[in-house]
Amino acid sequence: MTPFVRTTASEEIYRTLREEILSLRFKPGEELNLQLLCEQLQVSRSPVRDALMRLGGDNLVDIFPQRGTRVSLINLKQVEEERFLRKSLEESAVKKLIYQGKEEDWHAMERIIEEQTAAMAKGDFIAFLEADDAFHQTIFEAIGMGRIWRIIKAQGGNHHRIRLLSFYEKNVIANIIAEHQQMVTALRDKQMDTILNLQNNHLSKLLQETEIIVARYPNYFTKQAAPLFRAAAK
Repeated sequence: MTPFVRTTASEEIYRTLREEILSLRFKPGEELNLQLLCEQLQVSRSPVRDALMRLGGDNLVDIFPQRGTRVSLINLKQVEEERFLRKSLEESAVKKLIYQGKEEDWHAMERIIEEQTAAMAKGDFIAFLEADDAFHQTIFEAIGMGRIWRIIKAQGGNHHRIRLLSFYEKNVIANIIAEHQQMVTALRDKQMDTILNLQNNHLSKLLQETEIIVARYPNYFTKQAAPLFRAAAK
């Protein structure tokens, strides 16, 4: 971590800590020592506290008065809520994009797929996820609704972290690339039924992978959320 200009410290610290959590460099359940964070960032306690409060509002940290702060465990109920929000909004966006999209949009998506392919070859899952988000952001930007994507991102911390964990499973990222390629073809050819089916499969697949991920990383998840997942997966 690098020090920041004090006038922008709180916002910069918030962004830095959020990125550390979303990238899993700060693990779910990990304790966050306020004094250590202040020393690493070379700032006073006040902007760090402000940043942690904002992260608490994002459901990314748990703050225990007089006891400390920890990175929030991944809550599967919230994962499903965030996935549902994204799926609902993105399906509506795709219905607009298939008629409003331009060749430059398809080219942008294809360039991002190339970035994903390069990230896969290097085994860089964080870069792959950033490119994956950029691909889906393009859908909203192309129809003039970039703000909707920013809302999805702001509310999607649990979903983001479990997506990153899923990339460690065999064939997951290769399948994502293949689906993205099929989506571009369907959009370009205005195949509405095809794109909606691809979209549904693409954004629902995580439900099938979650049980494996929870079994592999049981300490990363809230225990009370597990029954909801089992019900949703049936």
